Amino acid sequence: MSDAPRPERPTIEQIREVCQPDSIRKRKNAEHWTGDVFTRSISPYLTRTFVHAGISANGVTVGMILCGWAAAAAFFIPGIAGPIVAAVLAMLQMLLDASDGEVARWTRKMGPRGIFLDRFAHTTTESLIPIAIGLRLTIESSDSNWAWAFVGAVLGVLVLVNKSLNEASRMSRVESGLDLPKKTDGTSAPRVGWVATARRAANFVPIHRAYHSVEQTLVVLAVAIVGLIAGFNGVAVALIVLAVAAPFVIAGHMVAILTSSLLRNPNQ
Repeated sequence: MSDAPRPERPTIEQIREVCQPDSIRKRKNAEHWTGDVFTRSISPYLTRTFVHAGISANGVTVGMILCGWAAAAAFFIPGIAGPIVAAVLAMLQMLLDASDGEVARWTRKMGPRGIFLDRFAHTTTESLIPIAIGLRLTIESSDSNWAWAFVGAVLGVLVLVNKSLNEASRMSRVESGLDLPKKTDGTSAPRVGWVATARRAANFVPIHRAYHSVEQTLVVLAVAIVGLIAGFNGVAVALIVLAVAAPFVIAGHMVAILTSSLLRNPNQ
């Protein structure tokens, strides 16, 4: 099917065959957990709609960008409704994230521009969410306490720093003449024993994964619900917890990269 002419009105089965191969569904490090939970089950229906409508993969990715920004802006909605809407929109962003790649594979129109837009979508959304939360708390405070906005902005910067470590390691390999590592070749695994042990232990309490858009909104929503029941500001508590943990996550991330084979030249 992959080498044959593609019908303009594909069936769901055809979309699954072409757009969801094992190389996509079974990739451990690149496939977000929402793929197994719901996005890869629903996305073919959305993908077929986009193909029917003639919407390009990059067009879907632009929608993904706007959806992520809307998730951040949703935190300005008062009360528990804000975190709920933000979490729903973050999930929708991941659904569009699955669909844009499927449209690209179906139409055979894949290129660096789509990858660039996709990364821009994730980077801006993940940094805008804490900034929006900080501004929300400032607006809600009786004395317009700008300390909350400052904490949100600092966390937004830390999220960007954490994401930049992956991009910096990839660019360092490219500029050194090395191939980009594959997701399954073990290149990113720490070579130092205690670091590898610490990384495995971190998987039991994966705070290092809490800075993606979906996870951020779910953490805030969960703590906000608890706060609503227990009588404290759960949104504020969630922001503080994420801000305090971020420097430790960044430090661990950097140590893991430096002790892996990512930055090692195999010829030296």
